[in-house]
Amino acid sequence: MFAALYAPALPAAALVDVARAFTPRFEQLGSVVLLDASGLSRLFGSAQELGEHLRDALSKLSPGDSVPRIAIASTQTAATLLALGSPGLTVVMPGKEAIALAPLGVSVLDQFEKLSEHPRTPSPAPQAPYAPYAPVGKHPRATHQASNPKKRAPENRLLEIFSKWGIRTLGALSALSGPEIHERFGERGALWQTLARGGELRPMVPWVDEVPFEAALELEWPIEGLEPLSFVLARLLEPLADRLERADRGAAMIYTSLRLTSRSVFTRTLQLPAPMRDPKTLRTLILLDLESHPPDAPIDIVRVFIEPTPAKVLQWTLLERAQPAPEQVSTLLARLTALMGANHVGSAALVDSWRPGAFEMREFRSTIDDQSKIDVRPSPNNPAIANLQSALRRFRFPIPTRVVVSEGRPVRVQTDRQGFSSGAIVEAAGPWRTSGEWWSASARDQSGELRRDHHAVAASGREGGWDKDEWDVAMTDGTVYRLVVEREVGQWFLEGVID
Repeated sequence: MFAALYAPALPAAALVDVARAFTPRFEQLGSVVLLDASGLSRLFGSAQELGEHLRDALSKLSPGDSVPRIAIASTQTAATLLALGSPGLTVVMPGKEAIALAPLGVSVLDQFEKLSEHPRTPSPAPQAPYAPYAPVGKHPRATHQASNPKKRAPENRLLEIFSKWGIRTLGALSALSGPEIHERFGERGALWQTLARGGELRPMVPWVDEVPFEAALELEWPIEGLEPLSFVLARLLEPLADRLERADRGAAMIYTSLRLTSRSVFTRTLQLPAPMRDPKTLRTLILLDLESHPPDAPIDIVRVFIEPTPAKVLQWTLLERAQPAPEQVSTLLARLTALMGANHVGSAALVDSWRPGAFEMREFRSTIDDQSKIDVRPSPNNPAIANLQSALRRFRFPIPTRVVVSEGRPVRVQTDRQGFSSGAIVEAAGPWRTSGEWWSASARDQSGELRRDHHAVAASGREGGWDKDEWDVAMTDGTVYRLVVEREVGQWFLEGVID
């Protein structure tokens, strides 16, 4: 059973308050509020008695001689149409919807169609326990949608056609043949006929109060340091985590706002890689972030705002290795970031450059999308991998080495690094000359001279030009090395091993 409330003289917020007093399952459709009345008979009696209770509640709020409209039916479509087209209280027994709708004018369908064009009116959100200041920058809830100034055309073409055909009531529209309606009026005409018969088009979407996941605490005495702040954050995050669990939500972003004794506001935004709601993990992530970016004065007020998102459901398979929990990965990354710095933690990714060994650090993700997975198994779809016979294992830091050259070709390698063989070269292929970025300003040092030592640049993290020759050489024990020589300085490096 569904109950529809319609009172043009009352604001939509008043209808929402009345509906909330009877049941938490209700939906606002423009100026009509629809209630899920199933199960309310134990509290308010029969459908007729429930309607009388709703009428009394609305009558107390209605000004003057305005009479609210209430309709109760077994379908939400029938209840809404009856509330729009019938005055007073209307109660329809199950199975009698078409009979009750038959006398209504066809124009009520146009009113019903307009309801979906009006956005839901938000209910007033509860205020935070302490709101003496606003966070610096754009608050996550401080967004407003501009209303569309365009208005719907006053005339409905379909209503004009029905009027010319003499179809003025829902009963006359319901009596027509379904295929004929679709043939002459298309999908919209068939849709209107379904509505005229009281048929459902979609399930009810209950109202959900947009209560912000926010908490604040005004301190009696200013605090300084992370240890006392940890206790304050625990008091704020534990109830927020309980609310997230009850709402089946997880934290996607955390906004921490600290008002300092200097009357300034210190804010930090923490983007979480996966939805999580463990209070200890959230507290640890906030503290580690503040450890890298500490406030410059004692703290008076602590405020935490959580941007929620649907909780993530994980279902592991028996055929793949289980991945670590997002909470553990996020905590580990936060600890490493606090220790090493933000630019030294993440995942190495290739960049669009000809520079040998060039890469950049990107945000680490513990999950890999199916589209980004690389299939390294030999198959007809991967002929290059199927025919792969060797691969270069490049060293992160090339190893300086001594090379004997005869007639422009390396003939002997001598290295002091343990685990690498030295001796005569039995076969050599090359050279392959490569150079680049000598034209850029970053390729020159402070004196204006061109920096040519690529490996020194790679070790120091600086950008600069490079100019080198590459050789692939085979040793007497079967090991194949990749040798490079910096042409300007004549320095040789052991760059990798070919497996």
